[in-house]
Amino acid sequence: MTYSIKLVLRTDKIKANGEIPIYYSVRVGPTATRLPTGKSVELANWNVKECCPKKNNKLSQVLAAYLNGKMSEWHTYMLQLETMGKPITLTVATAFFKTNAQVTFYSFFQEQIDLWEQDKANNTIKSYKSTLNILKGFAPKANFGDLTYDFIQKFDVYMSKIRGNSVGGKFTKHKCTKAIIREAIKKGYMTSDSNPYRFFKIKAAVGKREFLTIAEVTKVMNLEIPEKNGFLNRVRDLFVFSCLTGLRYSDVLNLRWSNVDTNKKTITIKMTKTQKQITIPLVPQALDILNEYGKHAIKVPSATVLPQMTNQVLNRELKVLIEKAGIKKQISFHCARHSFASNLIEAKTNILYVRDLLGHQNLSETQIYAKSLMSDLHGTMDNLSSLYGKAV
Repeated sequence: MTYSIKLVLRTDKIKANGEIPIYYSVRVGPTATRLPTGKSVELANWNVKECCPKKNNKLSQVLAAYLNGKMSEWHTYMLQLETMGKPITLTVATAFFKTNAQVTFYSFFQEQIDLWEQDKANNTIKSYKSTLNILKGFAPKANFGDLTYDFIQKFDVYMSKIRGNSVGGKFTKHKCTKAIIREAIKKGYMTSDSNPYRFFKIKAAVGKREFLTIAEVTKVMNLEIPEKNGFLNRVRDLFVFSCLTGLRYSDVLNLRWSNVDTNKKTITIKMTKTQKQITIPLVPQALDILNEYGKHAIKVPSATVLPQMTNQVLNRELKVLIEKAGIKKQISFHCARHSFASNLIEAKTNILYVRDLLGHQNLSETQIYAKSLMSDLHGTMDNLSSLYGKAV
């Protein structure tokens, strides 16, 4: 893995006295970050070409010698890691500039959040940040060696009894902690044998996945809404499009013309939540929605396809829509994805296809929807019986 270090000025953080803070720019492979040196300089005393303080006076000479010495020590530190066969990561590289050049579990946790910030959804990053803060509240000085089965058990009790977290809330915090531990194992800070989640089973909340049946989705699609109520029509279009494609709110809003292939009648999109790329065939009703918004649009590849509105507003207006359709269910926008999955199962779609269309990593995620429609088991067995009868 290639790595480098250089000095940069933070001209966006000019001090009141006119001096500009000097930062280390550390790069490992394609990933880089900037760390404060604790030093600053006037622009007139900075060598722009060589990215270092000018040596035009004694003070600048001392500053240049100090910074060059630090960077030289960093290169020695990195060379030692390579010699020992340690994994070279941005976390390890920046650890040199922290106390005693040691990576703690919490510093690693924060560094991992920083690395994921550009790739994961805002809500996901918030969950990781919240988990880190809760862990610090539970055990302020915990390090990698403290992460035992006993530690995780006590953390679980702490969330229940001290914080009053629900089963679902605890599930999210455990899931985040488990993901960080997996990263620590990959990067050599822990071993697979020391993973406390090998023994601790995370309990997920058992909740009812509300969804609309095929008949109810059709009812929403056929609902007569006055043309003057264009806003409610747009709400319906977004919701129905999600019911027909299984896309989450974030993916529906982020859908761009570059994702749409009208010739093949497909959408190919990298999901915001999981970063997994999926291809979804478009049924005629979904194509009609896209064509409606494409009539007067300039189809620039980077332009969004569908109307933009916040999830809060969408869910508020969705209640109005569902009530007008005469449906007695508490429906949120995410129920559209549940509807898509459940209705595919009801249409007897192979569960492996359902998994791929939803972009699930594991079949167990998809089987949740299959369990919600177990009432058709007798009908399935009757069909099998009739097939045996025909074969005789």
